[in-house]
Amino acid sequence: MTETTWPTEFKDLQRFAPWALATENARMRKRLASSIAELTDLYSALLPRMQALAEHLARWPLEQLPAEQKPLLYLGLMFMEAAVCVELFKDPDVPESLSADHIEVLSETMERRLLAA
Repeated sequence: MTETTWPTEFKDLQRFAPWALATENARMRKRLASSIAELTDLYSALLPRMQALAEHLARWPLEQLPAEQKPLLYLGLMFMEAAVCVELFKDPDVPESLSADHIEVLSETMERRLLAA
């Protein structure tokens, strides 16, 4: 989203535009490249806004989501990517496991539909 297209009620989240990535693979790579402090900042800013964000996006069927609204959806998905790290792992990756760097995420059905629209 450009500066002029962020909905007024979400202007405060615009600083997180670089986190609004279209694919799960890109979001996972961003999470892995981030510090827990950065993930916590994102999480803390979005947590109280998720209900409003979901209600805003629910105005459109997924297949009809306007292009200028997609970054808000992607930001919400990034929140979910970060939440488990902040709430449970306290680390950008799953501790005591094979690093997620070894995972290749394939494009899911939803992503294909969104990217095609």
